[in-house]
Amino acid sequence: MSLKTQSLAPDVLVVIGDTYASNATLFLNGPEVLMVDALGSRADAEALRRFVQDELRARVRLVVSTHGFSDHLAGLQVFPEALVLAHERLEDTFRAERYQSEEEAGFFRAPELRVSAPLRLQWGHHALEVFPNTGHTQSTLNIDVPALDLLFSADTAVGNMAYFAYGAPADIDAALARVEARGRSRVIQGHGGVVSSSTLGSARHYLRTLESAVREARGEPERVRAISLGACLPADVLGGGFEEVFHKRNLDEVIARRLWA
Repeated sequence: MSLKTQSLAPDVLVVIGDTYASNATLFLNGPEVLMVDALGSRADAEALRRFVQDELRARVRLVVSTHGFSDHLAGLQVFPEALVLAHERLEDTFRAERYQSEEEAGFFRAPELRVSAPLRLQWGHHALEVFPNTGHTQSTLNIDVPALDLLFSADTAVGNMAYFAYGAPADIDAALARVEARGRSRVIQGHGGVVSSSTLGSARHYLRTLESAVREARGEPERVRAISLGACLPADVLGGGFEEVFHKRNLDEVIARRLWA
């Protein structure tokens, strides 16, 4: 098992885990680390602990959790000395999650610092603007780092699409519009490292096109289930297997909740 890393600056590293390709981003200030999100498995979290301790010769002092789903919380257990900053509804999101493994069910840790309004963090050379952006979940925090031309969008977009099992499509579209308005060219979602901000526009396109296709299908379950991921993405964007999983879950939500009926 190995972690992948991407360098954004001499003092900023993105770490991508094996499990779900979940991200953790490390902001270094000398030997002290602010970490955004915390990977998706115990094995990845332990590898991250060793990387921080043995290779960076540092320790994590603060973890900012972008939302309460277990595939971003594993490392909270292996950095007990760090304070956790999260939205005040982090636990509500964790308890609502439908697809937890037995291991993932043990990842929750209550945050010491709970927020419900925007705040600014200064860590070394970097100013981080943390702001609630509910849509995908009620506990979603996004983070703008202007000096790095970088926006942490969490799972507001998932690849080039949006996942709405836990929220209303219109609310997620509004959340996507808010992060798009920040005007950053680089985005870190919950998974897969640094991507282009064009993914945010693709996710909004996905929502609009899926709505149109559902209305055309008149909500008939067989016709709804036949709507392909590719038909909902921009013409120049190819969906992957990860996105196919969440697209199928979206179609189930459309039918179960009679969305756009």
